[in-house]
Amino acid sequence: MDNAIDLRLFRYFAVLAETLHFGRAARRLHISQPPLTRQIKLLEDVLGVALFERGKAGVSLTQAGAAFLPEARATLRQADKAVAAARAWRDADSGQFVVGYTTVFDRSAIPDVLDALRERFPRWRIGSKGKHSIALVRDIANGVMDAAFIGLHTAAPGLTVLPLEAEPPLVALASTHRLARKRALVPADLGDETLFWFERRLNPGYDDYARALFDQIGFHPRMTPEPADHHVLLGLVAEGQGVALIPASLRHVKRQGVVYRPVGGELRRLSMGIALAYDAAKPSPLLAPFIALVQGGIEPRALPAV
Repeated sequence: MDNAIDLRLFRYFAVLAETLHFGRAARRLHISQPPLTRQIKLLEDVLGVALFERGKAGVSLTQAGAAFLPEARATLRQADKAVAAARAWRDADSGQFVVGYTTVFDRSAIPDVLDALRERFPRWRIGSKGKHSIALVRDIANGVMDAAFIGLHTAAPGLTVLPLEAEPPLVALASTHRLARKRALVPADLGDETLFWFERRLNPGYDDYARALFDQIGFHPRMTPEPADHHVLLGLVAEGQGVALIPASLRHVKRQGVVYRPVGGELRRLSMGIALAYDAAKPSPLLAPFIALVQGGIEPRALPAV
């Protein structure tokens, strides 16, 4: 026997099982009652079992009908999902895809994949926005951004976070500083220095991570608020007003009077790096090809950041 059943019969059965009245079910299905009666009889014939009992008291489900109902509903839900998925890809030849990037590090540190994505999907509007990591996470959660390059250790509840790369920071200090002659700087070198540090509200997750590590290694420098702009920060460093722990990508930012030195000792445990964040529950059709490009389609130029 052919087990194929027209999907409409599942829907007719489900509506009748909910209403237990042929007339009301027919009206919900926008058909007349005789065709509905014939279709239910056809379904019962195909299955070889009665699904409803008809009597003076009305219509009721048989035991077979009660067993069939949850499976029929599951079949209809899955069919609706399949249709929605197909239609989403039907409409995937155009739309908008927005990628964010944290502004804490130099833009050259971001995997350079957007041009390649635009070439593959020319009808899409593909854009990018730079913000602090915590703002990027909020934008993804609110559905106004599809994915973002955020700093490692940023709190991103509900999102999928794909770490890309991490490395220790660099120390930025004045070229006339007594420590500028050293090849690498350990915690003991910096313990008495004034350290520029970002406001906690800008990235509570990374602040918690870094301060916990500082406590573990006994590193307690004097901290002073860090300017948001890289050039202002480096200007203050050049004036000798403090030192800064910066992403390695910022070594490309040249500033007269500033030198960069690697960290050594326990400070090498402090990681600065990039992760890709996105909401797996609300994927854009472009998300999968975008991730593929990030992971291997184009070699990233550098990947250090907060």
